[in-house]
Amino acid sequence: MKKFLVLFITLFFMITGCSNSESGVNQEKEPELLEVDLIAPEDLLIGNEVVLAAEVTQGEEKVEDADEVKFEVRKVGDEDSEMIDATHQGKGIFEIKKTFKEDGEYMVTAHVTARSMHNMPSEKITVGNPAGTGSDTEHQHSESTDSHENGDTTEGNHHHGNVSIELDTNQDFKVNQKVNLSAQINNENQPLTDARVRFEIWYGEDSNHEFVDGTEMGNGVYIYEKVFPKTGTYHIKVHVEKGEIHDHKEEAITVS
Repeated sequence: MKKFLVLFITLFFMITGCSNSESGVNQEKEPELLEVDLIAPEDLLIGNEVVLAAEVTQGEEKVEDADEVKFEVRKVGDEDSEMIDATHQGKGIFEIKKTFKEDGEYMVTAHVTARSMHNMPSEKITVGNPAGTGSDTEHQHSESTDSHENGDTTEGNHHHGNVSIELDTNQDFKVNQKVNLSAQINNENQPLTDARVRFEIWYGEDSNHEFVDGTEMGNGVYIYEKVFPKTGTYHIKVHVEKGEIHDHKEEAITVS
């Protein structure tokens, strides 16, 4: 009888222990997303040294153990970019110092890798006077007038030739699932090849925009593999650059 009682008690604690262990596993929460707040001035003077910073957080915690933080600086319209390693200043703040030597608009992207996650927000900044000389202004006014005369009133588009951008939105976009963002780019009704195609992605009214290069698959098709971290409305703007061609098109998708 005592042996039976001891065996019963042993089995009881074993079953209880397993149940608590399984319950603990089920109660584990998914890690919170890596958030990066890019801090950059919108307008600055040529030749002045400025500080570009990124505040890295995960939930309420300041991330100080990032594996890598780099700033990519690219002048709009150029293919080449500069990659600069950031220095940790404490409390999750990583920064670089940069002096811009040319007028123009620049795209600044913070590439942050930490805790098996990656985030790369971007901001556009203006250095000096991008409009340049009066002749440039007249040229822009001429382009604007031509566009309105041709019935094209799309703000911000620079049309050279007959460029069409078709983003495939007829997909079932699911949260935390990989999906290929695909854009068909044509010029004069022919596939546009060897172009620089970038996908600009942002959530709702969020000011953090992600800029990523598309991979050319042939026949004017460019793709980027994306995982959307939360449900809701995302905006995707496809930027196309090649020679004198500089165009873009924006679409909205719903992730469920």
